[in-house]
Amino acid sequence: MTTKRILVVTGGHRVAIDEFLGAIAAICQDRGWVWAHAIQPSAQDWLTPELAGQWDAILLHDIPGLALKRGTEPVVQVPSEQTKQNLIDLLNHGQGLVILHHAISAWPGWQGWAEVVGCRFLYRPGQLRGVDLPSSGYRVGPYTVRVTDPTHPIAAGVQDFTVDDELYFAPFLPDRMQRPFLDQDADMSGALFQDTFDEVSNGSSTGVTCADRPADDGLHGGNRTMGWTSVAGNSPTATLLMGDGPSTFANGMFRTLLGNALAWVSSDEAHRQAAAQPFAVPLL
Repeated sequence: MTTKRILVVTGGHRVAIDEFLGAIAAICQDRGWVWAHAIQPSAQDWLTPELAGQWDAILLHDIPGLALKRGTEPVVQVPSEQTKQNLIDLLNHGQGLVILHHAISAWPGWQGWAEVVGCRFLYRPGQLRGVDLPSSGYRVGPYTVRVTDPTHPIAAGVQDFTVDDELYFAPFLPDRMQRPFLDQDADMSGALFQDTFDEVSNGSSTGVTCADRPADDGLHGGNRTMGWTSVAGNSPTATLLMGDGPSTFANGMFRTLLGNALAWVSSDEAHRQAAAQPFAVPLL
């Protein structure tokens, strides 16, 4: 059996890095894999078609394309046409990709990247599919992650489990979430979620919430899905939405899920499925 090679990408958002990388090391040790860690912005140099095939799976736990500093407004940094084309070409080569937690905020200046992920967390008001949207909301608290499709390979060996983790009130693209396999049981009332633009811009919340926003399962927030797989270019992708802090990183079920996701996007089965139903990632 060939040893899998995993690239882990962080940067652009704070993370308990020792605990996170400790979880990655434990997952890879248990499965006999090797891994490397790259940090944005220089990590972007690893995400090019020239390096397609160097990694069996790439794990994104980063936020490129956004400058964040508490007390100032988040600044969107639009990727260059070459950066976008590099990512599209990499996906067209069939690069297995796992998107974890806050990485759904990546490249807010490129709407096409949201089509890759299946959702987007907006740190400031933005637009998706021609719809003007407010900034997204978040809250932290206990909830139960539930397996909704136990037949999915990523759910193998996973039972419902409770975490004290961050939840998002953000736009989802259900038609790009091809096979959901996890959800959660938390109260998704908008009033419980703090507006992120308000909190980041002012340094702390001034009390603005998502209370006045019409919750739904799509662009306006309120979707309970926590894990799904899809295809971007010719690449199998998996998105997991939990993963905010040390207690989740240490959770055995979370580690099983993350390991399973990395294994699945690098599997022959996932690559065959992706090649059979490719998705053209928009450059715009």
